[in-house]
Amino acid sequence: MTAAPMDVRQWVDTDDASGENTVVPPETYVKVAGHLRSFQNKKSLVAFKIIPLEDMNEFTAHILEVVNAHMMLSKSNNQPSAGRALTSNPGMGEAGNFGANSFIPVNGLTVAQNQVLSLIKACPRPEGLNFNDLQAQLHYMSTASIKQAVDFLSNEGHIYSTVDDDHFKSTDAE
Repeated sequence: MTAAPMDVRQWVDTDDASGENTVVPPETYVKVAGHLRSFQNKKSLVAFKIIPLEDMNEFTAHILEVVNAHMMLSKSNNQPSAGRALTSNPGMGEAGNFGANSFIPVNGLTVAQNQVLSLIKACPRPEGLNFNDLQAQLHYMSTASIKQAVDFLSNEGHIYSTVDDDHFKSTDAE
């Protein structure tokens, strides 16, 4: 395991005969894509797709990515904030790069993703920050760039939608 056990819920269409809705036996390594939710300080995952691992090299690669991210974050915490320069990360591939630039900050997020995440984290409202408020505060960024950053942050579990699909709160918020 790479994290503590977590409740995962997947809504299954019992009328769908496509075979996409397969039952995964317990203690099976899987890849899960979904939205991270938090309710009464308990995190859960609403899964869109659950895929059993066919090759354990995928698990090994994931562990290496986690170790790399931890080392990069630990390194950034030891530097003064003025010294946090952009660094390229050629070993991580193109997964998080949306074509904005090939340099990513030490925490693994692009500048746009960091700006969106910072605004969402700073929002004190219980329902979170509205997408329109994000656009107003990031008026120099295109709507597509903001949407791309929000989608990435949501898919990576940094933020989650609250009262509707246009309000977001950080998973790190207290």
